[in-house]
Amino acid sequence: MESLFTIGQLSKLFKVKISTLRYYDEVGLLKPARINPETHYRFYSTEQFERLNVIGYLRALDLSIDSIKEFFEARDISKLEEMLQEQKQQIQRQISSLKNIEQRIDARISQVGDAIHSNLNQIELISLKNIPIIYLNEDYRPNQDIEMPITTLRQKYGVDKNIFLGKIALILTSDKLQQRCFDDYSGLLLILEPGDDKDATGVLPAGKYLRLRFHGTHDTATTQYQKMIDYCQKHNYQITGDAVETALIDYGITDDLSKYVTEIRIPISED
Repeated sequence: MESLFTIGQLSKLFKVKISTLRYYDEVGLLKPARINPETHYRFYSTEQFERLNVIGYLRALDLSIDSIKEFFEARDISKLEEMLQEQKQQIQRQISSLKNIEQRIDARISQVGDAIHSNLNQIELISLKNIPIIYLNEDYRPNQDIEMPITTLRQKYGVDKNIFLGKIALILTSDKLQQRCFDDYSGLLLILEPGDDKDATGVLPAGKYLRLRFHGTHDTATTQYQKMIDYCQKHNYQITGDAVETALIDYGITDDLSKYVTEIRIPISED
């Protein structure tokens, strides 16, 4: 007499949820050997153990239910090989995507730590490499809602996941700096980093910069620009390009205004 097992027994033997076995039945992946016509109880035979083992193995490889059904319908080695090759390619894409995410996480950890331990209110001379960016030519003033130009940038360049802390910067042209007009920004840019999947529309050029970090936001940057212009004049530095202003820590991660950190960088040359 053939040994039959209830769905509960099969569930315990293979450590598969009863709801999953019922689903397999509903989609035609694993039909019971017999169903009691009166109680509608499902019964499984040992002949189905191998099939359930194969299902479990293929599911562990993250193959879809539809793919597994196609395999059982074909029962062909070449079909299995084709499925596994496709699955391998998908896994490689997932690995690449996760590596990109890891790079972005590392960048955020590094940036937040750097901002927290900044030398605030000190003008520093630094050297930078080229930084790839996506640039939006749109005027902005500190009393306006910055989320609107950010939304415009998102829509124009199809940016959906790259905008976060420290990646958005405002541009103040060298002409505005010379005129000491510090509240009339000419553009907005998104700083690209390793792991980002968008093409740059330009770069922040490599070279020497004066950098000043301070507690505050774009709304309180005017006096900081004044300090930097005075510093340039005192040390005979020539401003060679536009200023870049970035909120390193702001309302995106804390409500404590005393912990906000903003950075201004001005490209210069030394006489």
